[in-house]
Amino acid sequence: MFYWRTKQQLGIVLKNRRIKCNYSQEFISLGTSIDRMRISEIENGKANPTLYILLKLCGALNIKLWRLLREVDV
Repeated sequence: MFYWRTKQQLGIVLKNRRIKCNYSQEFISLGTSIDRMRISEIENGKANPTLYILLKLCGALNIKLWRLLREVDV
């Protein structure tokens, strides 16, 4: 249960940050070479992002990984 909730929270934080930056999933996908469907799965808590993917997403969203993880409510 704890793990599932963490995935959900991480997805919410990523989606909120993307929306705050006024970026579409397609824009992030083009900038990071991560498939748009994969981004959607991560944002919906259905996929487990690797550290590498999280770093790429943080770079595209202009946020440090530790700041992003700090926003995750677990």
